[in-house]
Amino acid sequence: METKVITGEHIKDRIFDEIKVEIEALKSKTNQEPGIAFIGFKEVPLAKYVIPLHVQTAQAAGFNVTIEIMPEKTSEEDMFKLIDFYNQNKDIHAILVLQPLPVHLNPVRIINRVDQKKEVEGFHPLNMLSTLIPDIKTNLYPMCLPSALVELLTDAQVELKKDQEWVFALDDEFVSNPLTIMVVKSAAAYVVPVDCSCTIINKDSKHLIDYCKRADILVIVSKNPEYVQPEWLKPGVCIIDVYSNLVKEVTAKNDSTKLIPIIRGGVNVESVKGIAGAVVPVPGGVVAVVLPILLRNALTAFKNSLHPD
Repeated sequence: METKVITGEHIKDRIFDEIKVEIEALKSKTNQEPGIAFIGFKEVPLAKYVIPLHVQTAQAAGFNVTIEIMPEKTSEEDMFKLIDFYNQNKDIHAILVLQPLPVHLNPVRIINRVDQKKEVEGFHPLNMLSTLIPDIKTNLYPMCLPSALVELLTDAQVELKKDQEWVFALDDEFVSNPLTIMVVKSAAAYVVPVDCSCTIINKDSKHLIDYCKRADILVIVSKNPEYVQPEWLKPGVCIIDVYSNLVKEVTAKNDSTKLIPIIRGGVNVESVKGIAGAVVPVPGGVVAVVLPILLRNALTAFKNSLHPD
């Protein structure tokens, strides 16, 4: 069986180019530029790579970027004060609180503090509620993660068939995290067809392998690199790997002062070739498309500010 490896680099480049062209046109027309604020913590995993990537990509697209790197022990009160400051700043049209947060901060309370008009990742409770229940129409922007997945699968012409079984395998840490589990449930409601079954299972469950063997679509969100074994899989399964793990850093061949991160997801792609029908890998899959969609939402926030209700 041939296994299709679905990457998002060309989608990322297309969306980025569209954003850049539109921002240049808007700047010329309005003499204004979109502003985005990134709030992050350098102690969290991959922060030293993720934060510069967000900043540099946004700047290259034409955004005026502000970055706040917060101390590990920042209190909820101080986070609220910072978010309120950017909520009230008319030059900032989008606010992104980079996840994960330090464990003492409640991510739902923090995201809820962001002005819904400026929360462009789709994590605000009203945005997620509208993703779960589309008829209430409270969201201003599409949630980035499921939107990225839909674009990937559509571009790769992956057919989602009736009565397929979807299985979301999550670490215990993600199941118990209030924001993560809300995001997964919202994403599932957005992506999984209504005539398919959907199970969210703790990776530590004794039934995990049984569910993996039944899955037509297997979504993996885990901090355990490459833990999924080929013998667990149903032939033809579509595997969607989501979480990026830093397994090591190596010195760049052409620059001994530069470190290159080695990133892995929950499945080893080479090990499932010939078994899986398709794999959305880590790195290069869903996450590659999430940032461009986030910036597209931020551009929408800027355009909305030009024509307030």
